[in-house]
Amino acid sequence: MYLCPSLVILLTAAISTAVSSDPCTDYNTIDDYWRDIRQNPYQDYGHDDRLVEWNGWYRLYLNGESAQMSEWCVSYMGCGGYTGLYLNGSHPGLEDGVVTRDVVGSHIWYYDQCGSYRSNPVQVKACPGDYYVYELITPDVSLEGPSYCAVSFSSTSDDPCYNYESLDRPWRATNESGLWICDEFFSWSGWYRLYYYGMNIQMPETCVNGYSCNADSGLWLNGPHPQIEDGVVTREVCGGYYWGGGCCDFKSKPIRVKACPGNYFVYELVNPQYWCLGYCTDVSTISQTDPTTTPAGPNATFCDPCSNYNILDGYWRSTLNYMYWYGYITGHDDTRVKWDGWYRLFINGSSAQMPDWCVSYMSCGGFSSLWLFGSHPGVEDGVVTREVYGSYYDQCSHYTSNPIQVKACPGDYYVYKLTRPNVAIPAPSYCAVPFGTPSVDPCDSYTSLDESWRSTDNHYYYNYYNYYSMCDYNVEWNGWYRLFINGHTSQMPESCVSQGMCGTYSPLYLRDPHPQLEDGVVTRHVCMSGWNSCCGYESHPIQVKACPGDYYVYEFVRPMECAAYCAVTNFTTMAPTIQTAETPPTESFTPPITTTEVDPCYNYNVLDDVWRATSNQYYSDLMCDMNVNWEGWYRLFVHGQSVQMPDTCVAQNSCGTHAPLWLNGEHPSFEDGVVTRDVCGHWINDCCYFQSNPIRVKACPGDYYVYEFVSPTGCYFAYCADNFTHTTTEMPTTTETKTRMCSVTDPCLSLNCTEDEWCGERHGVHGCFCKDNQTSPEPHSFDFSETCESSSGSLSLSRCQLFEAGFSAHVLHLNDPGCRGTIQNGRVQFHFDNNYQICGTNLVANGTHIIYENFILGTPESVAGLISREKILKLNFSCIYPQTQTLSMIDINPLETILHRILPAGEGRYQVRMVPYQDSEFSQPFTGLVDAELNHQIFVEVGVDGVDSRQFVTVIDTCWATPVNDPDYSLRWDLITGECPNPQDNTVELLQNGVSTSSRFSFRMFIFSSNSTKVYLHCSVHLCLLTNNYCSTVTLLCLLFCISLHSRHERPHPDSHFSSACSSVLLDLLKSR
Repeated sequence: MYLCPSLVILLTAAISTAVSSDPCTDYNTIDDYWRDIRQNPYQDYGHDDRLVEWNGWYRLYLNGESAQMSEWCVSYMGCGGYTGLYLNGSHPGLEDGVVTRDVVGSHIWYYDQCGSYRSNPVQVKACPGDYYVYELITPDVSLEGPSYCAVSFSSTSDDPCYNYESLDRPWRATNESGLWICDEFFSWSGWYRLYYYGMNIQMPETCVNGYSCNADSGLWLNGPHPQIEDGVVTREVCGGYYWGGGCCDFKSKPIRVKACPGNYFVYELVNPQYWCLGYCTDVSTISQTDPTTTPAGPNATFCDPCSNYNILDGYWRSTLNYMYWYGYITGHDDTRVKWDGWYRLFINGSSAQMPDWCVSYMSCGGFSSLWLFGSHPGVEDGVVTREVYGSYYDQCSHYTSNPIQVKACPGDYYVYKLTRPNVAIPAPSYCAVPFGTPSVDPCDSYTSLDESWRSTDNHYYYNYYNYYSMCDYNVEWNGWYRLFINGHTSQMPESCVSQGMCGTYSPLYLRDPHPQLEDGVVTRHVCMSGWNSCCGYESHPIQVKACPGDYYVYEFVRPMECAAYCAVTNFTTMAPTIQTAETPPTESFTPPITTTEVDPCYNYNVLDDVWRATSNQYYSDLMCDMNVNWEGWYRLFVHGQSVQMPDTCVAQNSCGTHAPLWLNGEHPSFEDGVVTRDVCGHWINDCCYFQSNPIRVKACPGDYYVYEFVSPTGCYFAYCADNFTHTTTEMPTTTETKTRMCSVTDPCLSLNCTEDEWCGERHGVHGCFCKDNQTSPEPHSFDFSETCESSSGSLSLSRCQLFEAGFSAHVLHLNDPGCRGTIQNGRVQFHFDNNYQICGTNLVANGTHIIYENFILGTPESVAGLISREKILKLNFSCIYPQTQTLSMIDINPLETILHRILPAGEGRYQVRMVPYQDSEFSQPFTGLVDAELNHQIFVEVGVDGVDSRQFVTVIDTCWATPVNDPDYSLRWDLITGECPNPQDNTVELLQNGVSTSSRFSFRMFIFSSNSTKVYLHCSVHLCLLTNNYCSTVTLLCLLFCISLHSRHERPHPDSHFSSACSSVLLDLLKSR
């Protein structure tokens, strides 16, 4: 074919242009935010790339930032459509030119569909400038709503090895479980270096079991960590599902990782995709960090914090920020804050304070809310130290954080020296509550609340809303309210209201008495009734004021859930208060002789028992005040210093007893005279679990109190002495000496070194040194003393020997850092209890023994320098108990206790029981000699007491009966064999087995045909350790009850008796006529 020259030139030029066009400079752009694999898949979906007219090459963006097609699959990935498409292979390098990559997909509605769908391949090219271009084409038309996925990574202009945030969260470790802390609630931003109590740790690279790392699914790297020469790499993140059985049931969003000089890694953590996922740390990778040194400095100087503080104004810190309900804000973690000095709290610009009480499910923006354990000080008290507790759901004192200093300031506000909370507490957050005096008298400025359904006699079934429960958390409360019922003045009840009354499922009532006129505005606790207890939960406290005219006003706030404030139906107005200042009160006695009472301020007994101190925890000899012959009035002392009873909750097992007694009400003022106060005993995490007998109290000149103690209601109860409330015997005098804002304080004053110790300084830290007579022949034994009892253990060490080795007492803790030691007479005492204070105790079974293992851990303290720059103290100890036993010896005795060596043996006991019941609900146990008939159904419960029901279950292996008191007797009838009912006896039903520490079964009564009138019952059971399903046998070999079997009208057989040969009761069956 002949072509003219000009046409040839044109065709040649066109062909040349097509070949040389570089897609790196000739591309279209796509910027659709919904293509992001990191966005919520259900936020924006329904897009379909089959409907797009694709033409040529494309470069991806997300919100203006350069992006790339994803190489990684994420569970439930839709990328704006129903089927998210991603590259099945890595991106090419610059040197590779144009390559072809397969495209696969995952469906938005399934978590395990990664790679289950295949689309058409696409071409990819890497371009100078660190980006990629893609020749996208129409996806496979058989796919449902396919959409190309994109992911973007922020630039790393600063080396993340030197620009990261430290994340010390030991509760993320692979050996932690039991909580559900969800990482999607945290505010992730940037790079993080992981720590475990200050030591290096890294993410796991292998499978993590479901429910590990205190999350529903623990996240781990599906790929090895990089080397330093690899630079920044991207890794897939997997999570195992407890019921799924796989290691990578879920695929979370990929993250970037980098290896750093110094043998550590940094991670660019992002918000996980869905559900309760949590990044894990692998305890097998713990390594020591490089030691750092800080030059020693002079003694610290302290400035008046009332005029030198930082402002902390976070609305999310409010105690009204409940978990799971309105305003629920999570993601805050005060262990990540760089605390420096003193702070004054505000909420939305209004002055606030830390709460010195707790509310169920209090969040304060984090997972664990932190509150003061102890009342705020007065201006005259200066700087005081207060314990800080952390809540866990409805358990207010579940965690113990680091103590802080508090000071009351002129102008009616407080300042706090906030420090980094205990890192073992999951996402702790300091709480705040608005604080201040009303500008207008609420008695003259209130809203009338007249709603008859609030009546204490109105069950919510009777609401005209047809069984609708009223909920005050839907009300926008604002200011003060006065209660009425049908136009008649009313008040909130001060005692328990039955569940379901006041028109609501959960009625609210005051836990404390109403104030008097002279009390002004007071704060009162609010209880919420439930099925099992009057105060099943604590709602948010409210302010109350008594008003002239015999009525009250209340500053209502939103309760924690669907509950409603109650109003008393038949309210009797307050009797007027008559005050006479001229004469002291008189009392009438029987016989009615009027007399003037002797002032107890000058006629009291001195009570100076050191063991009553609130700081005395887990005292070895339990004390009980019910055995004391109380007579008259008493004044409290500790070590000769005047103290007072605590008027806030005291930790259980304090004050030398089980349930410490404290005043449930404020101490009176001098002008109040003699007042009566309720007394509470703390037990089972309930500050007022026991309500003891009320006592009378009086405030006396000289700043002290006297108490008219009476016998408590039970044992082991004992009155407490708050050794943090030292007072003087004379009114303190004041001076007009003016000082500058800064002054130097003596740090030895707060150490209280004993007569065998002396206070000194070591590397910038003050502590108690040992005198010569306290030197230990074994330098690293610290003069230890240990005991084991039941499922608990304790260990005490010499404080001065520890300090001389480089460890202050307050830096030591058990495996759970919330379990710190208490100082008593120069010794640091530690305790764990496997029922209420587990303290990280590890429980294992080896087939023959149960072993409780724990350790004391401490790192050297630094204050402008380190006591020890290298040493870490770790003292291991354990309690070992045999598992196999019989009922005649139903207690488990510890064989040995270890602290880097074999220590003297302790003793411990477990109770094994078998109880017969008359009914299938197991609510009516048989007691003593019981009437029964042949073929009558008997219900039996077999259980083990004194073990942790969260770690053990009881399994019945066999149960059998014999006609004589010998479990090995040749004549026997099997009821249960091989954990199953005997197939030859169809009356046996196994009702519960292997689900708790109690197992249950039933059978119909019978007798042996060999003229025997007695039946002995025996069971063999074993304890299963839930953590590894390893079980060891514990045998019940003795009879537990005795039942007389006869006709309904026949008298009991005279041979019916209890067997003295067995520690249990005889099952005595007499043949019916």
